[in-house]
Amino acid sequence: MERTVRRTPDVSLREVFLVAASGLDGEDDRARVVAEALDYLQRGFENHYAARDGATDEEILVGDNAYAWAVETIALLDEPRFVAVASRMIRDGAGRIAESGGVTLELWTPHLAGLLDVISGEGRERSEARIREATGEVRARNG
Repeated sequence: MERTVRRTPDVSLREVFLVAASGLDGEDDRARVVAEALDYLQRGFENHYAARDGATDEEILVGDNAYAWAVETIALLDEPRFVAVASRMIRDGAGRIAESGGVTLELWTPHLAGLLDVISGEGRERSEARIREATGEVRARNG
């Protein structure tokens, strides 16, 4: 039996983003939409790069479909800054995997912070601190 190698962070990007955004003033539906897109993106990476020696055709198709849903979901916001950050996130993640590595939360934290900063306007540094705090909270909650 071939063991599946995890290629994305062991914590849900969706959960981390929602927890990080939950402390923002006011209700902003964009956080929910971004979190949904992050969930699709994470699933896309997991499926596309599922097996140690390469994904099956089916896994690649499932991954590609999830990528498409991620892009479509983020495009609903009609905000070029979201698309720019998300595309850098995908590029950096794919580059890391092409080098036979996995995508860590540390690699994607600046990108998550960039997405959060578009919503919060608090600046990258504060947004990154929110992401790191949320990561700790989600990890503690999920064991």
